[in-house]
Amino acid sequence: MIKLQKNLSDIKKSNLVYLIENKSDLKIIEFLNLDKIIPNKISNTIKKWKNKNLSFFIWNDSFEYLHIFYLNKKNKDTYIEFLWEKVKDLPSKMTLIANNDINLITLIDTCLLSRYKFEDYKTKKSKQKINIKIDINNKALVQDRLSTLENIILSRDLWETPSMDLTPEAFVKMVKNTKFKNIKIRILRPKDIEKKWLSLIHAVWKWSKNKPYMIIMERIVNKNNPSYWFVWKWITFDSWWIQVKPDNYMYEMKWDMCWAATTFAVMKEIDKKDLNVNVIACLCLAENAISWESYKPSDIIKSYSGQTVEIIHTDAEWRLILADWISYLSKNYKLNNIISIATLTWAVMVALGFRYAWIMWTDEKLINKFLTYSENNFEKYVKLPFDNYFIKKTKSEIADLKNLTEWIHAGSSMWGAFLSNFLLNNEKYTHIDIAWTAINSYESYWLYNKWMTWFWVDSISKIFLDLK
Repeated sequence: MIKLQKNLSDIKKSNLVYLIENKSDLKIIEFLNLDKIIPNKISNTIKKWKNKNLSFFIWNDSFEYLHIFYLNKKNKDTYIEFLWEKVKDLPSKMTLIANNDINLITLIDTCLLSRYKFEDYKTKKSKQKINIKIDINNKALVQDRLSTLENIILSRDLWETPSMDLTPEAFVKMVKNTKFKNIKIRILRPKDIEKKWLSLIHAVWKWSKNKPYMIIMERIVNKNNPSYWFVWKWITFDSWWIQVKPDNYMYEMKWDMCWAATTFAVMKEIDKKDLNVNVIACLCLAENAISWESYKPSDIIKSYSGQTVEIIHTDAEWRLILADWISYLSKNYKLNNIISIATLTWAVMVALGFRYAWIMWTDEKLINKFLTYSENNFEKYVKLPFDNYFIKKTKSEIADLKNLTEWIHAGSSMWGAFLSNFLLNNEKYTHIDIAWTAINSYESYWLYNKWMTWFWVDSISKIFLDLK
């Protein structure tokens, strides 16, 4: 539970958490009537320019403990780097205050995201009660940030939900029941997908009892403005079909829907923004299941675009889904810019680790927006090389294209190149691989917990505010 408080004196049975920068900041907590030993110790820490967190037992009617966080501005660490591990040990009942609005938002972000827990399936749940000290001037700012954090946490919750409960149909119901201010929803049902000859998508899902859906979420502010189209896939569970995953990787496959969960959160976030561009998100929801009738390596399937695709590896299913979706949109809509995003390749993790997403393709203006954003913000993007060489290597000897090219180790660039074959009208195109920034299987760091993060929700909603 989170509650906004105007007066600290109104709070009962909590613990005060205060982020400070200067000795003068101590004036805010003078109402506590602290023993002189406490402010003197805090002042001494500031005087020494020593980064530190201090805890004091101050039992009174309002607060049990006072937790002080001090970071010297000359230190190379950011506040997030300094706070993220320390706030994990704070009690469940907290009151957050800071010496300025920016630091307050940082403290809120760190406390809510670094301490995130998914407990929907636990019989006993932990209970948090967080008060946030606000005033008239920053109330709207704090409320807006809490709304964003709610969307971020939603994406994490969706990622962690087992595929037995979060089927394509269940997600469609959730989208339909969501109250949007400015977004219209259109849904393509299983029969629509078959009738429209979206054969690559059909091949991916057709042996699962959970049938697929395609959702188009439209945020149109002005038909004369440029339109940006997001294309994503959502595989509620990825079995790898015949080329099945090793057992130690299979557990993670409920997370193969993470970018669509993120996109849903992004669209909820964008719904409340004052944009200068139109944004349309296109989600393909499916589940793949192992069956004696599953598609096989060496099969050749005709895509919606008319091009044939040779199946080299059955786990490269996301390329097939996105390929048909891109062609469908390219043929049936007038597109200015199209953006595909996926937890795409192992290769991007080898190249960039867990903290950077890669971005590529022809829309240099948009790519530069991402790169500029990365310079001073938490979410990071890196541009990887791309040229016509990679497109040539997607060609098959016995079909038009193949869904895997061996021995071209630049896998991230290769599979952006594969998708480029399905642009029918030479649209501006940007491709982003968020594989290991979204599925952080190594370690928790800063605002990201281990496993599902929420990469993309913050950056895309802020970048699109600046587009024209």
